[in-house]
Amino acid sequence: MKNAKILLCGLLATALIPIGAVAQTTGDFPNKPIRLVVPWAPGGFTDLFGRMLAEKMSKSLNTSVVVENKSGASGSIGASYVARSDPDGYTLLLSTSDALVYAVNTTVNPNPTYDPVKDFEQISLMATQPVFLAVGKDVPARNVSEFVALAKKKDKSLTFGSSGEGSAVHLAMELFSDAAGMKLVHVPYKGITPALMDVLAGRVDAIFISFQGGGNYFKSGELRPLAVTSLKRSAVEPDVPTLDESGYPGFQLTLWYAMVAPDGTPRAVIEKLNTAVNAALREPDLKEKLLAANTTPVGSTSTEADKFLADEVKKWKGAVETAKKKASKG
Repeated sequence: MKNAKILLCGLLATALIPIGAVAQTTGDFPNKPIRLVVPWAPGGFTDLFGRMLAEKMSKSLNTSVVVENKSGASGSIGASYVARSDPDGYTLLLSTSDALVYAVNTTVNPNPTYDPVKDFEQISLMATQPVFLAVGKDVPARNVSEFVALAKKKDKSLTFGSSGEGSAVHLAMELFSDAAGMKLVHVPYKGITPALMDVLAGRVDAIFISFQGGGNYFKSGELRPLAVTSLKRSAVEPDVPTLDESGYPGFQLTLWYAMVAPDGTPRAVIEKLNTAVNAALREPDLKEKLLAANTTPVGSTSTEADKFLADEVKKWKGAVETAKKKASKG
């Protein structure tokens, strides 16, 4: 009799499961449009990347993948939104290194609204991108050694611009200046574009900038790239040495792009999305556009993305501590 009651309760519980949930467990995912949240404004590289992905994924998943821009606070507004969404695979985030940095940087953000590890399921590490250490055309430094020597002169205080206090490029410069034993004056901006404009105008000396942000100015001579932060030279700027080659062995820093879903999203859904994302990254036209922007397609498993994220959290927390120590010393 007791077993009969248990069986009856189980049948009733099954009957109360929403139809959509049953369909999902039977492999019917996706059966409605998917939203891909891009945590940056329309028109930038991250937005364009998201739209290219959405187009490819729509075809392979046989459903609409619609980009929704939710910009602000270094990507954290969009990340918070997705973290609070239903874990059903229909709301995804194009996550970036800046969104991670914002979450772990309690100096700038003492009350983060999401945890980059606990609140998301990693789908795929999609692409990585180095940045260039660059100076304005009037800065008298032709290489990294000359730049460091100039920064160490007692009568010279070099400045560097960033996309904001605690941003990835800010902390990247703090890590580099710490490795070089120099002190630079940080000038934060609300976005990388105004920072770049002041470097071009000669009001700020240096910047860490991506190729899509600075490449045209490299060609015109208005901006001088001194080094790239990857361990191998960039195919788009092969004459620019790496920081590793420039006297800082092992120094590597890359920005990255990942696809994530809210924590609790079913494993079968994650795997299906992983297959769709990685297939999109192998498409020749998408791959070509990424490489032209000095961005390397990756396309990992969800497990590999988990490990990568854990390493990134550790690295950026260390960068935050380095910046704190420098700030406390004045």
